[in-house]
Amino acid sequence: MKNIKSTFFILSASVVTGLLIIIGINANNTKINVSLNAVEYKNAVEERSKLYKEIEKIKNENIDYRYKISKYEGNDPEKSKKLVEDMKNQLIDYGALGGITSVKGPGLVIKILDGDINYNLESYYEIWRKIFHDSDAAMVLNELKNAGAEAIAINDHRILPNTGVICYSASIAFEDQSNVSSPFYIYAIGNPEEMKASLLAENSFIQKLLLRKLKIEISEKDEIVISATKQNTDVKYMEVYQKK
Repeated sequence: MKNIKSTFFILSASVVTGLLIIIGINANNTKINVSLNAVEYKNAVEERSKLYKEIEKIKNENIDYRYKISKYEGNDPEKSKKLVEDMKNQLIDYGALGGITSVKGPGLVIKILDGDINYNLESYYEIWRKIFHDSDAAMVLNELKNAGAEAIAINDHRILPNTGVICYSASIAFEDQSNVSSPFYIYAIGNPEEMKASLLAENSFIQKLLLRKLKIEISEKDEIVISATKQNTDVKYMEVYQKK
């Protein structure tokens, strides 16, 4: 009798265990079918493609970082020297982009003069149209940046990311209270041909100034020297942000 009971309990336990295993397998193999409309499917594909590209970018950056680190690992004096040289070169690049060092390179020299004005015969509006204003200077600077200019100066004033321009009588003044007078010479370092083509393109702002009868000359140069800024580049409120 005891053997029968034992056998019954063993059999019952085996059946229950088997059922639990089957249920577990079915649960693991259960597939959730989600139907997507055309727009949702397109967005999902684009999102997947975007993620793949981001992953690939991270992989490439990781390889690049590993390579850079490998150049400086160890106690080799040459590697330490190389690290110092690279840091100096990086500071030079930052200084050039930030305007705190003088730079040179190929580019354009743009000479801008007010149009010929007859104060006795022309209306106020006609006179106004022939004058190079601060808003005009801002637009020309913006077009040069969009055309690929890497460094810009107006006369002897280096243009920085935070440079502002405003009319000051017959001159153009800057945020540091300095000013430049006509004729205005704008120096821009970059690809001369590409920048000139962009500036003279149809509907460009330079073309609008020409229609207003301002006098403009654009010269390509093999080498232009732009001096370092004379402005105070110290910051009061901005600080480095590191993403956590």
